[in-house]
Amino acid sequence: MIQLDKANGGFLITSLDSGSDIFIQTDWDYPGIASTFGWQACTCGTTDGTVDCQHKTASEMISDAYDFLVENDGKCVEDPGYFH
Repeated sequence: MIQLDKANGGFLITSLDSGSDIFIQTDWDYPGIASTFGWQACTCGTTDGTVDCQHKTASEMISDAYDFLVENDGKCVEDPGYFH
């Protein structure tokens, strides 16, 4: 299991098994991290949130991903491979 935590200047992803963590501070990384915790860039499914689609710009999706991460502070999910 991993846990998402808001941190000064970014976010921490922490392994609940080992206590190891990864600091995320680059907004370009927010869509990928947010998707790990259940966010979807666009319902069209043609983007990962870092490139424009027909419905949203990448900037809009990055901002939306940031908001999602803030709203999901403390959320835990299965580790998809960050700490393996």
